[in-house]
Amino acid sequence: MSKLEQLRKEKGIGQSAFAERLGIASSTYCQYEKGARMIPVSTAIEIADLLSVKVEDIFLPMKFTVSK
Repeated sequence: MSKLEQLRKEKGIGQSAFAERLGIASSTYCQYEKGARMIPVSTAIEIADLLSVKVEDIFLPMKFTVSK
């Protein structure tokens, strides 16, 4: 589950309702959550505002380990 999906669910908002608040298609929002589509900066800011968090709290990459 992506951080975006987790935060949206914690707020009790469905994908379709959240997409509607953003003024975008549900399919577009779904692709954002799955990481299948890049999110415009303006939309990322709007998403963070709707979820009452910082953009960095949602969209910064998770730490990972690189193996040799």
